[in-house]
Amino acid sequence: MNNKFILSFIFLLILGSFSIFLFNTQGPEVSVTTPDTTTTTTPDTTTTTTPDTTTTTTPDTTTTTTPDTTTTTTPDTTTTTTPDTTTTTLPVNISDDSESVRIIEEDIEQQVVYIGPYLSFPGFEGSNQELLDELVVSLPTPLKNIIGNKVLFINGCHQYALSIVSRCPYGVWDSSGTNPDGSKGAKWSLSIWISDRAFEAGESKDVLIHESAHAYSYLTRNCNTEENTSYRKDAWNYFGGEEKFADALVLYFGGSYNHYRLTGDLTNEENIYLTKFIDTCSES
Repeated sequence: MNNKFILSFIFLLILGSFSIFLFNTQGPEVSVTTPDTTTTTTPDTTTTTTPDTTTTTTPDTTTTTTPDTTTTTTPDTTTTTTPDTTTTTLPVNISDDSESVRIIEEDIEQQVVYIGPYLSFPGFEGSNQELLDELVVSLPTPLKNIIGNKVLFINGCHQYALSIVSRCPYGVWDSSGTNPDGSKGAKWSLSIWISDRAFEAGESKDVLIHESAHAYSYLTRNCNTEENTSYRKDAWNYFGGEEKFADALVLYFGGSYNHYRLTGDLTNEENIYLTKFIDTCSES
């Protein structure tokens, strides 16, 4: 009996101990849940959101805008303008104080120096003598046939005419050879003078025809009309003087420069008159 009691008591002790053991083993499971919830949620939310937002936005905005604006504008403006302004320049010599500049042109033709009988004539210029000789060759045939071998053609400023008008005239017809002091008998009798001023003004050809008309009128002064009167004086009356007659001949031979004539182009009657005058006096 006692043994059964002892066994029952031992069994109860074992069962109670086992119950206490099970109760103590289930306690730690509660403490495991809280750390999982806390440690897992907080790191994921914090580390993932902040880096993504920061690194993506800032670099893209900064690097794309600034380089494009700077590199494209500056080179284009600088390289295009400067070459166009400063390229073709002639060689120059500049003094140390920049007050004297000499531009060197290598392609200028050497000027032809006149060598001939007119060098000793007072007022001879000569820089356009060769051009004047070419114009004489191209004179209208009626004029050239009458005056070509009888008249001197001089590129210069007639000194007596200069003293009269206080400037160098475009052209002068000197039948008697007038010295600078007004006396006669100079070596240039029967001469036509065409100055550099006429060439500079671009009127040398018409001025030559005008002065040649004077020479033509003088050398054909013995030519008469059908009424046996001086054709020269008849022309003066018809046109209003020797100068206007000479201007009319400039127009007749295709020129345009007139200094004395104020009536414009030749009329049909004037053309007929001049044709008859030239035909008659060129044969005499």
